[in-house]
Amino acid sequence: MLERWLGRLHRVEDALLASLLGALLLLSVAQIALRLLFDSGLDWAEPVSRAGVLWLALLGALGATRTGKHIAIDALPRALPAGAQRVLWAVAQLAAAVIALWLAWLGVGLVGLEREAPVPFVAGIPSWVPMLALPAGFGLMGLRFLVAAALPPPVHAVMGEGSP
Repeated sequence: MLERWLGRLHRVEDALLASLLGALLLLSVAQIALRLLFDSGLDWAEPVSRAGVLWLALLGALGATRTGKHIAIDALPRALPAGAQRVLWAVAQLAAAVIALWLAWLGVGLVGLEREAPVPFVAGIPSWVPMLALPAGFGLMGLRFLVAAALPPPVHAVMGEGSP
């Protein structure tokens, strides 16, 4: 039951990531076409694109943490016995969780600062709304790392991607 629910959640994450990438590509192509053909453009396209890239980067990083495709140094774990590998895995995941949750906390502070002196973003949306990507993205990454710390390390994390 839990695995099915998680599978659906992962498909929603992937669909959101693909949809956001597609929307950003369409917006960029439309902006280029408008500038080339009509010597004008959409006033709101650039700030929306910047915010979209921020969300895209953090959702992509969240997907990388889910699949274990984020940057990691794996030379030491391969040289250790299985018990030490497990301990090192948990320590590394907990350290990554602490850093990600700290970045989420800093993101909350940044959003709070932006809320004190809001600037219009697009169509009356305050500037702090797109910045919610920081606490949301890093907070979810921190939770993923905490969950990973409680689980055994995946085979590729111990043996390396190309190992037999």
